[in-house]
Amino acid sequence: MSNNHLTNNRKKNSRKLLNNANGFSIIELLFAMAVLAFGMLAAASLQYSAIRNNTNGNIYTQANMLAKTQLEFLKNLDIGSANLAVGDYNDGALIDENGQPGGIYNRFWTITQLGTQARRITVTVEWTRLGDTRQVVVGSNTRGSGI
Repeated sequence: MSNNHLTNNRKKNSRKLLNNANGFSIIELLFAMAVLAFGMLAAASLQYSAIRNNTNGNIYTQANMLAKTQLEFLKNLDIGSANLAVGDYNDGALIDENGQPGGIYNRFWTITQLGTQARRITVTVEWTRLGDTRQVVVGSNTRGSGI
């Protein structure tokens, strides 16, 4: 056989394959689009969850810092200070993450007597978001002046 004859046979076979290729059916196309749509939906859901969890984590961190800041302020007072007297206290209004009026946080604290020269301080920061009330509570014993 001649080399020219083999080349012609290959061309004919290639044309037959191309002519017989019908492409994708509409069912295959719809299935591929459904798989892609489910994948995109899963990615969007993951993104939404990440944003929600980051926001919640930020709010918890701010509340924790508000509670610890108040606790440290009270622990550094002299034991005889009027601000360290036994009782229940609060900021009087909702506060923001910097302790200024106008936020979402309600901060209150309780000071109880522990012997003659010591106090127990418990600071609670509470907030309501999306219908749920959450809180952070920190506490410590002190003899005043940072001790």
